Amino acid sequence: MGLGEETANLLDAAFEGPEPQEETPEAPEARLVYANVYEFVSQWLRFMYRRNVNGKSAYWNATWWRSQEAESRLTELWRTWEYYRQDPIGMAFWWRDFCDPTMSVLLSEDGPFKATWDEDRDRSNGKEPLACAPAPEGMFRDERADGRMPPTKLTGTDPVDARSRVLS
Repeated sequence: MGLGEETANLLDAAFEGPEPQEETPEAPEARLVYANVYEFVSQWLRFMYRRNVNGKSAYWNATWWRSQEAESRLTELWRTWEYYRQDPIGMAFWWRDFCDPTMSVLLSEDGPFKATWDEDRDRSNGKEPLACAPAPEGMFRDERADGRMPPTKLTGTDPVDARSRVLS
């Protein structure tokens, strides 16, 4: 075999790529970090999403779980958080596509909290966490006990994933 033929073989091998590897076993199934939306809001979200809640341009309610709209929106925010936290860049999409729009609606002058805002209970200067009152005993069940787990992989076929991965 001449030098030209040897070089051609090396180039062919380089462009073919590595030998196919055996499929790796599936990662263990992910577990929910928080048992329910109340744990998510009281233990994580309120500490991470600090805002000046002044009763003029922003409203919050420490008893957010009394509002059906707020509970529904925050529940879906928690579920998407549980899903996106598993992806190395998923949280960037979660903040941009889910958290910021949801919280903007909830805190807005047209949101569900304006009519129930209590200056003494719900005010925040943005330096301390959003207020969160204890929920009634038994109001929120442990969804981990239900066997409900977030998907373990993000795929291009998932509608949430597909929508969020479109970079603007």
